[in-house]
Amino acid sequence: MVNVCLSHKEDPDGIVSASLIKYAYPNTIVILADYSDLLERLEEAVRIEGLDHLFICDMGLSKANEERFFKVVEEASKRSRVTYIDHHHLEEESKDRLRGYGVELVHSIAECTSILIYHNLLKENIPSRFALLAGLAAVIDEMDGREIASRILKSYDRHFVEFEATLLAYAIYQNQHREEFLLTLVDGLVKDMPHAIDGVLESAKEYAQKITNNISVIENGARKDDGIVYIQAVDLPASTVANMLLTMHKSIKVAIAYKQRGDKMVVSLRGSNLCKLHLGKLANDVASELGGSGGGHEKASGAMLPKDSINIFIERVKGLINGST
Repeated sequence: MVNVCLSHKEDPDGIVSASLIKYAYPNTIVILADYSDLLERLEEAVRIEGLDHLFICDMGLSKANEERFFKVVEEASKRSRVTYIDHHHLEEESKDRLRGYGVELVHSIAECTSILIYHNLLKENIPSRFALLAGLAAVIDEMDGREIASRILKSYDRHFVEFEATLLAYAIYQNQHREEFLLTLVDGLVKDMPHAIDGVLESAKEYAQKITNNISVIENGARKDDGIVYIQAVDLPASTVANMLLTMHKSIKVAIAYKQRGDKMVVSLRGSNLCKLHLGKLANDVASELGGSGGGHEKASGAMLPKDSINIFIERVKGLINGST
C-alpha cells in the first residue's frame, strides 16, 4: 500500500507541502501539478496500484474543473483515504460535497497550506526546522503575518528567513519545466534547508539575473488604465511580473501580467489595499465566462484563458474593480 501526494508545483507552498507530507508519511509518491494539468495528474494519481491514502495539497478549484475533479475524487474515496488540504477560497457547497464523499477536509483561508499541514497533521515532536519550512512558504505567499505563521517566524532572524524563502522561490521559478529538479527539491527539503540543496543557489542566481535584465523592460512597457496596470510577460513568469508591477505602481488597484503558453494565456493578478474585491473569486468568475479557469487568494490570483480573450478579460477586471466600493 502506498500514499500519494498531489501538490502544486509553481511556488514554495506546494513544494513545501509535499515535503511535509513525505516526512510525515515516508512511503509517499509525490506528483506535482499546476492548474493547467491538475485533472490529468489527479487521474494519474488515483490509478496508482495499491493507493491507500491520497493527499491533495494547495490545488485550488475553479468552476471550470470542479465537476470533473469531484467525480475523480468521489471514485478515489471509495477505495482509499483522501485528504484535501488547501487555503484557496472554496464554496461551502464544495466543502459539503467533499465531506459527503468521506474526504478529510483541512481548509482555511487564514494560513497557507504548508502551515495548515504543519499545524493539523504533523506530530508535535518533529524537528522545528519543518515549522520554519512552512514559515518560508508563508513568506512567499505573503501570509507570514497570520497568527500561526507569525508565531513560528518570530523565533528566527528575519534576514535569514527572507534569504531562505527567496532562494527557494527563485529556484522553483527557474526550474518550472524541470520536474526532476522539483521532485529532487521536495526530497531535499525533507533533510536540509534550501541553501544546502544542490542546484538551489545556482538556480536562484540565474533567476535573479533574469529579473535584473527585465526591470527596465517592465518599467517602460507597462500600460496604466483606470486603476489597473498590465503588461505581457516574456522572459519571466506572469506571477513575478505582476508582483513587480504592483511594487512599481503605488496608486493602482490591480496589476495584471499575462504570458502566452501555446494557445492559452497564463494570467496573474495582484491587488493593492485599494482593491476591495476578492481577486480569487474574480479570476474564477471572469475566466469561467471566457472558457478558461481561475482562482486564488484575496490579493493574488491567476487564470488560464484562451489567448484571444485576454483583452476582454482585462476590460472585465477593470470594470469590476472600479464598480466595487
